[in-house]
Amino acid sequence: MVELKIKPCLFMAVFAVVWIPINASAYCPGLDQTLPHFDPKFYSVPKEFARSKYVIRAKVVHEIWLGEDGKPKVLAPPFQQGAAKPRGFDSYIGAYYDVDVIETFKGGPPKRLRLFSENTTARFWLDVGSELLIFVTDELFDPPIGWKPTLDICGNSSLANNSQATVSQVKQLASRK
Repeated sequence: MVELKIKPCLFMAVFAVVWIPINASAYCPGLDQTLPHFDPKFYSVPKEFARSKYVIRAKVVHEIWLGEDGKPKVLAPPFQQGAAKPRGFDSYIGAYYDVDVIETFKGGPPKRLRLFSENTTARFWLDVGSELLIFVTDELFDPPIGWKPTLDICGNSSLANNSQATVSQVKQLASRK
């Protein structure tokens, strides 16, 4: 019989590699060159403008976190890896963000729009009070959420004051209608 001795430092190194979670990145289908219909311009402003239901400038006015049952749930830290908000494995299905529409470039959104951000690597976090340029699409989420307006985190949505070039392109695209 062979006795296996593992040095404590080697054990800890293996344990750390196996058990310490890594930060995952969202899967962005528009960047996946293995897909048969890959389009390198998928995330260009004109392409995202075309596939968006709404393109708006909006202000974030409310954040509501949802438990796994889809009902509002008060945030209760601690969260995964000491984060300030839930991450993937925390017991929240996602969050609703209510935004007030300031300016519309495409579509006919209501004055207040509720966006859903699922608690996965495709999540987006919005700060209440922030003014944004956003490209809104409808997406089907698992029950109990269903079809909801959302943002593509791989796209061109951003803080309004950081997106002057994008706003200029959006205004040009909107004027062509």
